[in-house]
Amino acid sequence: MSEWLHKENTHMDNLRKYCEGMLNEEDGMALFKEYESDILSVRFDEVMSLVDWMVRSEKYDMENIKNALNKIINIFSGHLDEFGFKPGTPEFISILHDENTAIAEYMESIKDDLRALGREKKGTADFTQAREDIKKSIEGLSSLDAHYIKKENILFPYVEKYIPDYRCTHVMWSIHDDVRNGIKKLAQMLSDDGYDDIQFNRTIGRLFFDIFGLIFREDYILLPMSVRLIPGDILAEMLPQCPEIGYTFIPAPKISSGKPKQADIPDGMVNLETGSLSAGQLVLMLNSLPVDITYVDENDCVRYFSSPKDRIFPRSKAIIGRTVQNCHPPDSIHIVNEVVKRLKSGAKDVESFWIQMGGKFILIQYFAVRDSAGAYKGTLEVSQDISDIRQLTGEKRLLDLDM
Repeated sequence: MSEWLHKENTHMDNLRKYCEGMLNEEDGMALFKEYESDILSVRFDEVMSLVDWMVRSEKYDMENIKNALNKIINIFSGHLDEFGFKPGTPEFISILHDENTAIAEYMESIKDDLRALGREKKGTADFTQAREDIKKSIEGLSSLDAHYIKKENILFPYVEKYIPDYRCTHVMWSIHDDVRNGIKKLAQMLSDDGYDDIQFNRTIGRLFFDIFGLIFREDYILLPMSVRLIPGDILAEMLPQCPEIGYTFIPAPKISSGKPKQADIPDGMVNLETGSLSAGQLVLMLNSLPVDITYVDENDCVRYFSSPKDRIFPRSKAIIGRTVQNCHPPDSIHIVNEVVKRLKSGAKDVESFWIQMGGKFILIQYFAVRDSAGAYKGTLEVSQDISDIRQLTGEKRLLDLDM
C-alpha cells in the first residue's frame, strides 16, 4: 500500500500533498480544486496509507492530525465505495459492523431526546424531565466501551501484525478516548442545574461528530482492510475472545468463551527453585490470586497475563507478543515509556499508581524483574482492587475465624 513512498506514484503523491496542505491549515477549497481528480478516485486502502504516513512523519502531533483528518475524511467520505458485509463475512467483523449499526440507531434516539428538550421551556417540570431523559441516554453510551475495547485489545494487535500501514489505529484509539471523555463531561454537565447551554451543545455536537466519524472509518476503511489482509483463520481466533468483553447494543451471540480447559494445559513440572508445580497447578495458582498480573519482557513485549475471576482491566490473547507501548492509548505512551525507562535503568524498582474506577479504588504497581546478576528482564504489572483493604481497622486473627 505504501509503495508510493518508495517509487513514483503521482496519484498517491497528490493525495499526500492534499493532506499535507490540510494539516498545515491551508485553504481547503483551493486544495480540493487542485487535487480534485485524485480525491474523487480515492480508495479505502489509500486512506489508510495516508493516515499511516501522517502518524509516522512525526511532523504533526495527534491533535493536529485528528483535527485535519476530520476534514479530510469528510471530503473523502462521499467518494469511497461502501464495503458490503455479505454472508460469509468473518463473524468477528460482522459483530463490529452490527454494533456500528446499533450505535448509529442509538445516537438517532438521542437526537429525538434533544429535540424534545428544545421544545420545553426552562424551569418547567417537562424541561427537567426531558433533561433527565437525555442524561440517561448519555449514560447509556457507556456501553460503547465494549465495542472500543474489542477493537483496542482484539483487532488492533492483529492489524499491527498483518497490515503494514496500521498506524491509523493510533488515531482511532485517541478518538475512542475523546468519546469516553465527552460522555463523562456531558453526564457531569447534565448533573449541574446551572449548566451552560452553549458549552453543552458544543460538547454533544463534537461527541456526535466523533462517534459517527468512527463508525464511517470502521465500516469504510478499517474493517474492509482487515477482511482483505488478515487471514481468515486469524479472524476466526478473534471470535472466542469477545464474550469476556461483552457487546454494544446487540444481543450476545452464542460463542464459546475460548478459555482453555484444564485438560488443554500441557503436562510437565516447572522447577520454581523453592518447589515444583505442574503447569496446570501454576495456572490455577496465578489465576486464583485476586490481582491482574501482566508480564512484559526486556524487549517491551507482552508475554503473559493472568485470568482472575474478577478481572479489573480487559485483556485479550491477541496482546501476546505486542509491544507494551501499543497496548496503551497514544496520549499515555510517553508515561509508559518513562515508567519502563526508570525500571530498566535501575532508577526505580517499583512504580505505584492508584485510581478511582467504577466505585472501586484500584492500586496499579509496576515491578522491575531482574536476574541474580541484576540485569533487567522485564516488568511485572500488578493491579488490585483494594477498596475493602482500605477499610480494614483493628485486627482479625486466625483464631477469630467464624466457625
